[in-house]
Amino acid sequence: MLSDIFCTTKLGIEFSVHLVPGAKEEKVIGIVDTTRGKEIKIAIHEKPTENRANIALIKFLSEILRVPKSQISIKRGHKSREKRIEIINVLVADIAELVNGYM
Repeated sequence: MLSDIFCTTKLGIEFSVHLVPGAKEEKVIGIVDTTRGKEIKIAIHEKPTENRANIALIKFLSEILRVPKSQISIKRGHKSREKRIEIINVLVADIAELVNGYM
């Protein structure tokens, strides 16, 4: 269920990502259960040097969720594989169909 993954905030939505940098293919791998809850596991090409992986993650999310990069930010985990992402000016219902297509 999307309500297990996405949290509605005053500004939009938040969710957790487990990032796999340095992958051959950029894709949503799936949903993983962790001690922190459910996270979306995402693979990207860039390695985690000089903030490149974070920039690539925001670009990837912007493309698949069809929102401007300026609406996406990393709230926590800038130097970790475990990240908390915020997307402003959207509702879960706005991206539910897109998300379901990737999971």
